[in-house]
Amino acid sequence: MPKPSLRDAIVDAALVEFHQHGYAGTGVASITGAAGAPKGSFYNHFRSKADLAMVVADRFAAASPIDVLDDRSVPRALDRITGYFDAMLDRLAGIDFRYGCLLGNLAVDTATDEPAVAAHVDGVFDAWVHRLADAVRLAQDQGDVAADRDPGLVGAQLVDLWEGAALRAKARRDGALTRRVVTDGVRRLLAG
Repeated sequence: MPKPSLRDAIVDAALVEFHQHGYAGTGVASITGAAGAPKGSFYNHFRSKADLAMVVADRFAAASPIDVLDDRSVPRALDRITGYFDAMLDRLAGIDFRYGCLLGNLAVDTATDEPAVAAHVDGVFDAWVHRLADAVRLAQDQGDVAADRDPGLVGAQLVDLWEGAALRAKARRDGALTRRVVTDGVRRLLAG
């Protein structure tokens, strides 16, 4: 297996650092140190920490189990949606519910002082809402979600449910309660 590029090593390290310490609590030195890279090499790949944060947001989103929503081996879109959130819960459990959702953390950390990062993260959220809305639309076509529900609104509500649950999980580190809240919330939002 080829060795990852220095740029990829910096992105991977930043993902962990931002997730564990927040945007404001992470400096270029800690990122390059975690990547095993000289600090000066950072600027060969990124203009700023903010530019890196946008790449990290994209990398984090790309690693999500969103493709579960397109899994045609699961015929019912409703089952795909619930399966997706089960996979997301497993992902959060993999970090002991300690750090919440990196996207939500970045959105909050950058909302005031880094508007370009906040806007980029909001775009990642919008793409997530659209993917969920497409799955809700298919579930409507299959008769599993009421036809009068607005798929875009339901998609946004699902994302907001997730972000709230991930934030609370970070604060209380109670995986069982988080799993119940998300599972019940998803079912209720889809039932209308």
